[in-house]
Parts: sequence; structure tokens; C-alpha cells
Amino acid sequence: MANKEDKPHDAAEGSVPSPAPIAPPASKIRTDWYQNDNAVIISVFIKNLKESDVSVDLHPRSLAVSVKLPTGSDAVVDFDPLSHEIDVEGSQWKVWSTKVEFTLKKKDVGIKWGKLEGEEVVQAQAAPSHAYPSSSRRAPKNWDSLASTALEEATKDEDPKLGSGDPNEFFKMLFKDADDDTKKAMMKSYQESGGTALSTNWADVKKGKVEVKPPEGMEPKQWGR
Repeated sequence: MANKEDKPHDAAEGSVPSPAPIAPPASKIRTDWYQNDNAVIISVFIKNLKESDVSVDLHPRSLAVSVKLPTGSDAVVDFDPLSHEIDVEGSQWKVWSTKVEFTLKKKDVGIKWGKLEGEEVVQAQAAPSHAYPSSSRRAPKNWDSLASTALEEATKDEDPKLGSGDPNEFFKMLFKDADDDTKKAMMKSYQESGGTALSTNWADVKKGKVEVKPPEGMEPKQWGR
């Protein structure tokens, strides 16, 4: 005689089936997000999923994720409405060992989302200020005035470097921030005039030899005469 406990269960005899696994509420599933200029990245943290376990419904202002859990039950996590529109075609998702990650491409690239869900008013952004090279922020230089002043100081020996007769120091100071034509004009006029003239106008200097222009009351003399 078989023991009573060995008798197989029969649904007709009133046996109670095992309860179906209860899916965790969506509020219990951990999510996280961050963003860059191009996309919003959302993570839904559920372990040990396969890609076939995940079903995604994506629209410009919403994301719904249906997941078949390892327990056999289903869970749904949705983000509706997203605070800004996304580019559905440019978005993608991937299943990792610990999570499902969604990379949602922003429709308006560069706009910072203040929150993930809900309505958000986009404030008009001020036009970005342009960054210029430091030299562009300075007032235009009066090269003729600068050259004349430098030549005068060199003549008076007020600057030890300029008055030392070292042309490298002299022109190093003048050449700072000067363009090529200005440099050529200064070099040619200074050399051809024997150091008595300094011009920054290449259009004039290139036409011919620059004459010697001694200080008022003095006459030019050639060596050996």
C-alpha cells in the first residue's frame, strides 16, 4: 500500500498551484542617468539579463522598457515624458551583466537637460562670447610712432640695450607683434639710412633706397672722408 504522501497531486482533487513569481515594482528597480552635449545615458540596473529578455518602446518624448526577469515575471520601467525630445533613429541600447544602458541622442545637441522627466522650459541662451587671441584685444599699434620713439631713445642712450648698439635687442623690441611687411620696412629703412631713419611703410620703403637723415644741424659723412 502506497504511503499517502507518495500519491501524486491532482488538480481535480483541489491541489493548490504554486503562486506565480511577483515582479518587483518599477519603483524598486534602480535607475540612473547622466548626460553630455550629444546624448542622455540612462541605466536600468537589473542583473543577469539577456537581450531577448528586454523589449524597448522608444519615442521622441518617452522610453518604456519591459523586462522578463530571471524569476519568470515581467517588470516595466518607463520614462514618460522625457523633458526634451530625442532622436529615435540615432539612439541605441545595450544589455550588460548588471544593467541595461540606453544612449538617447539629443535632438537639440548642446542643450543641457535640467531633469530627465517632465516638462522643462528651455531658457534662451546668450550668444557665446568669442575668444580672441590676446593680441586682438589690444588697441591697434601706431607703428610709426613706436618706431620713432624707439629710434629717439636709442639715439639718446636712454635704454641700455637700445643704446648699446646691439641691433638685435633694438629690433627684438620693435618686432614684437609686428607683421612681416612692417618688419621688412623697419629693417630696410634702418640699414640703408645708417640708423638715421626708421619707417614702417613697406609700400614706400620698397620703392628705392632710403636716404640718410641725420639729426637737425648735422651733416652725414662717409668713412674715410
